[in-house]
Amino acid sequence: MMKQNITGNDKAYYCPVYDKVIDADLCYESMMCLSGFFKVSSLYELTKIEDIDNAKKLCEQCVYSKA
Repeated sequence: MMKQNITGNDKAYYCPVYDKVIDADLCYESMMCLSGFFKVSSLYELTKIEDIDNAKKLCEQCVYSKA
């Protein structure tokens, strides 16, 4: 997985769910939704994902969800 600095303490992460680099906040919010703590429908970006079951698997396997 790719990790790079944006500015200061802000971090960007490559996300296999979105197939692009996202910020830490979106990473955390997506992980919380995809792991069942929040509703998937509560995060606009996830409403655009067609295969949520696959997204859950990708998120679960991502190194950032294990940290």
